[in-house]
Amino acid sequence: MQPLAVGETLAHYRLDSLLGKGGMGVVYLAEDTRLQRRVAVKVLSPERFDEQSRDRLHAEAIILSSLSHPNVATVFDFGCEDGVDYLVMEFVPGVTMDELLRDAPLPNERVAALGVQLAHGLAAAHASQIVHRDIKPGNLRVTPDGSLKILDFGVATSPATREASDTTGTGAECVRAVVGTLKYMAPERLRGAVADARADVFAAGVVLYEMACGRAPFADPHPIRLIESILNGQFSRPRKVNPQLDPSLDLIILHALNADPAARYRNGMELAAALEPLAERSRPRRRGKLDLLRDRADALLSVGFYKRLSVRFLV
Repeated sequence: MQPLAVGETLAHYRLDSLLGKGGMGVVYLAEDTRLQRRVAVKVLSPERFDEQSRDRLHAEAIILSSLSHPNVATVFDFGCEDGVDYLVMEFVPGVTMDELLRDAPLPNERVAALGVQLAHGLAAAHASQIVHRDIKPGNLRVTPDGSLKILDFGVATSPATREASDTTGTGAECVRAVVGTLKYMAPERLRGAVADARADVFAAGVVLYEMACGRAPFADPHPIRLIESILNGQFSRPRKVNPQLDPSLDLIILHALNADPAARYRNGMELAAALEPLAERSRPRRRGKLDLLRDRADALLSVGFYKRLSVRFLV
């Protein structure tokens, strides 16, 4: 099967440009010619056009349709046209998290603000017994107004799509077959256990570490050494890498990255609860009626002061 070209029309979606390519799919920025709005259209890569991949794309559509949350991309449509299965989602403007992290670590308040949004999005998924299984910077998009959206539920599981295991085979074959991205995988997944919400928490901890430190905790280019460092929890403490890191953020990241899943936050809700006080501190405080009255009083006092000052100079 030949890849779709920019300018082609799929059903009533005109493919205007290429947004990105992943392990399973290709995503286009498209125009919904019926509703006249921009959308993101995901189709399978030509080399992945097999029954299993088609089933996964359909499962992603079902999973996304069951979620409605500000920090999760919304699905609009799913269909098949001329033998091409496609998934239509909201187009999220902005940059991916990995683009955001190219230059330097983020300040404490930005880590907390984005981290709590990630946790809230995961909490919504986990409340529906959905496990993303591929949380990483490339699957997180940050809009110009600072909102975070979780994308790409292509390898997620839910009660309706639950797989018996994350892997097939044993040994090296098992490592090659595990779904997701290696340096964001929780230790229990590398041992062949079925992923649960705590595996997403671990991956979120890796992302938080990257935001806070400007580098990944596990980054050995050799796969076997990388796996060993994840299994053994071998990484530099966040605050050692970035001494300016808030001590509370340091502890939260360490908790999320614990090699023992029983010692981690159990789900996105618990991670959000830990991050919320830090995020709250970083939010601009809403000004209430009392603040306005104080401003008015200060203004009146100032006017009185300047009037007295003027009189003094005139005298």
